[in-house]
Amino acid sequence: MQAFASMSSKKTSTITFRIDEKYEKALRKESENKKISLNVLANQIFGEYTEFQQSMKKFGTIHMSKNALSLILESLDENKVIELATQIGSKEPKDFILFKWKQVDSEKIAKFIQMYFEYCGYGECEIENEEQVNSLSVHHDLGKKGSVFLQYFLKALVQSTLEIEPEIVITENSISMKF
Repeated sequence: MQAFASMSSKKTSTITFRIDEKYEKALRKESENKKISLNVLANQIFGEYTEFQQSMKKFGTIHMSKNALSLILESLDENKVIELATQIGSKEPKDFILFKWKQVDSEKIAKFIQMYFEYCGYGECEIENEEQVNSLSVHHDLGKKGSVFLQYFLKALVQSTLEIEPEIVITENSISMKF
């Protein structure tokens, strides 16, 4: 996760601990492949765990491959996809946001959306905030029904939390939204 990569302006501390040799080798190889230091990789891992995984685990979230999600969505008719996305988007994100941040506002919703796409791997997400308006664009490879699912999921999320109507445009592999 790129959000956890920069340490230059943050206060740091030094700790020492032991890890299994096989984990050390795997981590060194990963840091070499990413062309980052072992320290940066460790901070990314710790950041992802403390910022997201810990809350997701407590909240009862499971992992699912993109292929599995695509297969499920493709097996449903479009009306069922819309119904499920609306139902899930109306409740789960708001509950998670309140669980993690204890309040709901547009900043927390943007953070949730960014985390959702980065951690769950459903697509690449970019969010900008200009003059109190969040604009996001998502590129994914879940196909048309994936776009429909994400459109109604995000729409329900914004409507149920901020009580506003987002502007959404979708294509087969992308979504743009303003809220």
